[in-house]
Amino acid sequence: MSTHPLRKVGLMTCVFLVAATMVGNGIYTSLGMQLVSISSGFTILLLWALGGLVALCGAVSYAELAGKMPHSGGEYYYFTTIYHPAIGTMAGIITQMAGCMGPIALASMAFGKYFQAMVPWVHPIVSSIFLVTLVTAVHLIDLGVSATFQNITTGLKFLLIALICYFGFRYAAVPLRMLMPSSLALKELFQPTSGVTLLFCYYSYSGWNASTYIADDVNTSQRTVGRSLIIGSLFVMVVYLVMNAIFLLSAPVNELRGVLDVARVVAIHLLGQQGGRIMSAFIALGLIASVSAMTWTGPRIMQMMGKNLSALNWFGKVSKKKIPLRAVLFQYAVVIALLLTSSFKAILVSTQFAILPCELLAVISVIVLRRREKLQGISKHMTFRSPLYPWPQLFFSIISVIALVYTLITNSFEALLGIVLILSALATYPILCGRQKIKNLASKYI
Repeated sequence: MSTHPLRKVGLMTCVFLVAATMVGNGIYTSLGMQLVSISSGFTILLLWALGGLVALCGAVSYAELAGKMPHSGGEYYYFTTIYHPAIGTMAGIITQMAGCMGPIALASMAFGKYFQAMVPWVHPIVSSIFLVTLVTAVHLIDLGVSATFQNITTGLKFLLIALICYFGFRYAAVPLRMLMPSSLALKELFQPTSGVTLLFCYYSYSGWNASTYIADDVNTSQRTVGRSLIIGSLFVMVVYLVMNAIFLLSAPVNELRGVLDVARVVAIHLLGQQGGRIMSAFIALGLIASVSAMTWTGPRIMQMMGKNLSALNWFGKVSKKKIPLRAVLFQYAVVIALLLTSSFKAILVSTQFAILPCELLAVISVIVLRRREKLQGISKHMTFRSPLYPWPQLFFSIISVIALVYTLITNSFEALLGIVLILSALATYPILCGRQKIKNLASKYI
């Protein structure tokens, strides 16, 4: 029997994982949907900056939680520990479905759309299914292969972004006044439709908590996980502002409005038809990193739930190399079903409406834990404490609630789907738990 310890990943891989999860199809697709209801470039960039600030506030909050509770599972582990296993189970189901499975389907749909621009005779769904199958197979091998594959695909993704920025700054032809503030911009900013536009930003920034799901696979996770969240979020915020500015300056708004493959339209304006096809191919390759990141992190939630919930014990089993094979294959099956049955917008809005309350509760958990520790007079050694506490937590909470209310008003059907998903996930706890009693780890803090 080998005595060598199983390999774990370091800070660079964690940052790559966070960045790859965040920079997915959202940046290449959201602008077209946003321009349907907002025409001011200044307003759009302001909302992207606001979304980035919210993500950063969430990242510093999760970094503190990761320092206190350095184990895999993300919200499932945090809520089971802090509140009650029923709340943790609800969050685990939501983050698995709305935070991983849904976004994998969305990124794969976008891959199929961009791949078709290069190879028109291949149906987008066929290439989407092929991508999901290939990436799933890679992550069934071992942790080392997963880390190497993730690092390579993420490196290619950001090489692509560098090329887009270079050509955009060199050849963009739309007047700079498109990005300047105006009376129209301020009027649009305070309309309810801005809430939905902000939700697209939320979707594009989602993933800033990615490394919390694989904390058990990370070296010195108490420090590394939190650092990766903050570094990755700051980096992606800058990337998103630059790329959206380039998109807005590279093609007329009327050609971008309502278009799913925005980057292809931009590439055609910058490089011509042939250049647009080549850029579409690069973008499709770049989306592989996003699918890979979520394929890696998602099953770890199901695995963690399988350790505690009797009805999910089957998913808690891992291979000799610590790969949750059954959870990976279950996720694969659900993603394929989503690709065959759902639309892009329905998946995006309903999943984001469901995932936001989980992230909101996790951020509020920082306040809850600090109050408990203060009441008990506990002074714990901390590897990280959220700066400017409690303002980042309050800011995240206020903006998140506003986005949820606006979505409920303007996209009621998709919002109701999200609510049904939340309530259904909460109701499953008695079924999943069975007769097994799960110790409420919140007693550590009470």
